[in-house]
Amino acid sequence: MKSFLPVLLCCAGLLNGCGYFGIYRHRPAERASPEEAAAVRFPDSMEKGVRLTGPMMAALKVAMDDYRPPGIRPEKLQPPDSCLARWEYIQTSVLQVSDTLFFVEFTPDLRACGPGYILLDVGATYAIDGQGRILGRE
Repeated sequence: MKSFLPVLLCCAGLLNGCGYFGIYRHRPAERASPEEAAAVRFPDSMEKGVRLTGPMMAALKVAMDDYRPPGIRPEKLQPPDSCLARWEYIQTSVLQVSDTLFFVEFTPDLRACGPGYILLDVGATYAIDGQGRILGRE
């Protein structure tokens, strides 16, 4: 019984810090109220939409997770970091060069962050291979 308590306390301590080991709790997407959802009318066609292939989506996910790790909470950061950590303020481009090479570019829109923010060297361009590996970042 004496050895059980220290092991239990150690395990409980590790569970609180799982984020330090790269383990993140998946947060489900927020759902709109039934009233708001009822007002939405889906289009008859997605023909005018942007089409991303499965490999493009995989490359985009790899780049997104590296650029802004899943554990970051923008609401807990100070400006301008809080603005730069929000996906709605980041313009994204995906270029497929071949079946096995993708470039993903993130460019923050600092105008959306408010007046007075001048930051140099923000944003990034990733080279990602077809296996989901980062080949380089500029």
